[in-house]
Amino acid sequence: MEGTPKRATCFCGAVEVEVSGPAVSQGYCHCGSCRAFTAQPFIAYAIWPAPNVSVTRGDASLAAAPRNDMTTHRFCKDCGGHVMNELNGGAVVDVYPMIIEGHRFEPQAHMCYAERVIDFRDGLPKYRDMTERSGGSGQLIPE
Repeated sequence: MEGTPKRATCFCGAVEVEVSGPAVSQGYCHCGSCRAFTAQPFIAYAIWPAPNVSVTRGDASLAAAPRNDMTTHRFCKDCGGHVMNELNGGAVVDVYPMIIEGHRFEPQAHMCYAERVIDFRDGLPKYRDMTERSGGSGQLIPE
């Protein structure tokens, strides 16, 4: 059921986050910031409006690594597990979809595809940077 809140936890379980309602956007990000923060070639993201995300346990264990005035990476300072990213100055929150129990990840696009280190041929739109709605150019890159 889409309205049932879902729980996400860090690797050790010290931090628990709850998301409610449907994600407003899901996909993959290939930007250098996401790659550097996670040590991965890309990340999967699922974004909710900030009021739909709450820390239900372990707020004291939730550390912040501000990237700029628009993005703050949040992780567990006990285990180092990635939990979420506060985006657009905190207006929306990307909770890493792979840690959300029972969440159905349905990617819609690739963001920052011009920065990719791996090519994908999956039929999804590939934005050079971001969608216009997200403050990007909205330019697409062909597969």
